[in-house]
Amino acid sequence: MSRGPRLSKAQRDELWLRWRDGESGRSIARALQVSPRAVRYVVAPTGGISPRVRHRAASSLTLVEREAISRCLAAGASLRVIARDLGRAPSTVSREVARNGGRAGYRAVRADQRARDAAHRPKTCKLARHGWLRRQVARRLRQGWTPQQIAGWLARTHPDDNTRRVSHETIYVSLYVQARGVLRKELAQQLKSGRTARRARTSSAKGNGRGQIVDAIPISERPPEAADRAVPGHWESQCCCQAAIGNARPGST
Repeated sequence: MSRGPRLSKAQRDELWLRWRDGESGRSIARALQVSPRAVRYVVAPTGGISPRVRHRAASSLTLVEREAISRCLAAGASLRVIARDLGRAPSTVSREVARNGGRAGYRAVRADQRARDAAHRPKTCKLARHGWLRRQVARRLRQGWTPQQIAGWLARTHPDDNTRRVSHETIYVSLYVQARGVLRKELAQQLKSGRTARRARTSSAKGNGRGQIVDAIPISERPPEAADRAVPGHWESQCCCQAAIGNARPGST
């Protein structure tokens, strides 16, 4: 089964922007000129939750710094000298070189890509690490509580124990992102919305463009000649309506 065309980064960015604004999948597909299946292929794996924009941590080594390390190693400089020139701790440079092939095998681009891949690995969410917390959330979802109510109750009940508190966003992620597998998929049906994908609060028929006249002109902006019916066409529809009403009366011919 075809999954539709592969979307570019610009298309994905626009897709998530429109999704957060409450547009429907079909409306987004029309705007991007792709199939609705292509939109679902992007949205479904994350349960309608847009992925976070990745940023390199300020404490992480940059590619420029790694290239400087590579050049200095080739020139025979010591790790302490390299660290001093970069303004980094010697232990930071030592670990960087050791985990990426040592003096002889260190390559800047390969080390930078390895660091990015390691940062991109899926992290174990809080509900997967703490069984008690997971059971409490699942139980109250079955009782009809919302994620916001559960998060508030946990914060009030366990203000000093971080392992027994969780944000409502974490609960939503665990419900909607299928890859997590933490809360059973059936629990998503306990939410008042009944959806299996997270939608923006502004999502509505109005936001999807349904029930609206395209390029409609309000009656307050009609031309002056429409009021006195001086121009043929402004009164014809009314005459037709009156004739139709007359023909529908009993005994009319």
